[in-house]
Amino acid sequence: MTYLQFHLVFTLPWLLLLFVLARRAAARGDAVAGPGTTNRFAWGALVAHLVIAFVYTTPWDNYLVYREVWGYPPGRVWFTVGWVPIEEYAFFLIQTAATGLFLFWLLRARAWRRYDGPLPTATIRWAGAAVLLLLAALGGAALANESTTYLGLIVAWAFPVLALQWGFGGDFLVRRAPLVLTAFGVPTAWLWFADKLAIQFEIWWISERFTVGIAPFGLPVEEALFFLVTNLLVTWGITMALDPAAMDRLRAVWRDRAQAWRLALLGWAIAMVPTPLVPDAFPGLAYTSTGLLAGGLLGFAVHRFGVRALAAFAVAVAFGVAVEAIGERTGVPFGTYTYTAPGPAILGVPLLVPLGWWAFTLGAMAIVPRRGRLLWAPLALVAWDVGLDPLMVHMGFWRFEQGAYFGIPLSNFVGWYVAGLVLVALMGWLLPALRTERPPILRAVYWGQAGFMGLGLVLFGLPWAGLAAFVAMTAVAAAGEAASRETPERRPSPA
Repeated sequence: MTYLQFHLVFTLPWLLLLFVLARRAAARGDAVAGPGTTNRFAWGALVAHLVIAFVYTTPWDNYLVYREVWGYPPGRVWFTVGWVPIEEYAFFLIQTAATGLFLFWLLRARAWRRYDGPLPTATIRWAGAAVLLLLAALGGAALANESTTYLGLIVAWAFPVLALQWGFGGDFLVRRAPLVLTAFGVPTAWLWFADKLAIQFEIWWISERFTVGIAPFGLPVEEALFFLVTNLLVTWGITMALDPAAMDRLRAVWRDRAQAWRLALLGWAIAMVPTPLVPDAFPGLAYTSTGLLAGGLLGFAVHRFGVRALAAFAVAVAFGVAVEAIGERTGVPFGTYTYTAPGPAILGVPLLVPLGWWAFTLGAMAIVPRRGRLLWAPLALVAWDVGLDPLMVHMGFWRFEQGAYFGIPLSNFVGWYVAGLVLVALMGWLLPALRTERPPILRAVYWGQAGFMGLGLVLFGLPWAGLAAFVAMTAVAAAGEAASRETPERRPSPA
């Protein structure tokens, strides 16, 4: 059996039947997606999902075939575009259209019960999105192992989009749970059966090298997961698009777009979780988490302090590059060291280092007392570095010529204090509000990093460094919290 014959037997009849039923409903004047929807909007939602599915899946699937995660024997396909058979491109569209049309048919076939009682909407959306993003991060980490490559590629590709969908309208899906479960469950079961036969008939093959080797009923778990998540993407997307409250929420999201930095900070927190669990993926996760933290705090700073925050960001990054480039070349002020980190660099300084100076300094200035902030904030930076430098030396991002503390000279911490003093003064000049305010989100970042750093170093095999960093950071943070209670804020500062 060829790939084209597979479509003629397993996918096209299902699609054509559903399309004919939808067209007949439209000819009778019925709504193709059930009562309460217009045909124009329903067809538009389906077409939008076809375009998104094709564009988003094409590069990913080409990469799979290029890496030989899956492939096809000679003579089983008509021709290829890139690395992917034309029949596979057709599959992107056939599956999306068939699942969408099946959902339309379900909506016409019966009146599905909708729960309209009270729900903890924000909790459902944010908690669900956080779990899905955590799974996406774990999927990225899974790429470090050969046997979990296919699994990781599926999760890292699909789950960020699922998290975005759930974060927008997870409560919509909960209210219509029976419909949603049926709408993706039936097509998924059918495609599992068809996929098993396609592998059995050798229409395509799945690499044993890049899979975990678990195949219940002859279907690799990775293939089962792929059809499950792709049908979820279609079902969730169209169900939310057809919800009467969707457009109002979309307008509200657009009005609140300046708050998008919160998503970046959520992504930072989630990206930190798998970092110590998969050491081989440390470079990618380190750049990802640092970039999300720096970008999220830049968004917050612009939202809170205005466009002057852009200048502060530029100065902090430039300062970080300059002081680190000078330090590596002269040994002043940190001691003699050499960068060995992978990834992008500026003047030989890994990009995550100046981004870290920006992010760490904001957190340090917010966590310490208002009185004497210029002197206290550099101390908070040093406390942070008590854990940061041992980790980076341990992971091979840089190395010192000699040192008494996990290979790090004590002069490094003096250098951090002096450099931090200069940068804190610059930041206070550019953003005067940071001299007195203690924004809760910045304090939360510092407290969160204390926890991540302490536990992470234990998992990396550096328990004493973890303990030292946790004690140092929490001591500085606790002093700041105690001082703030004695001297209340003059004005409230948002989030």
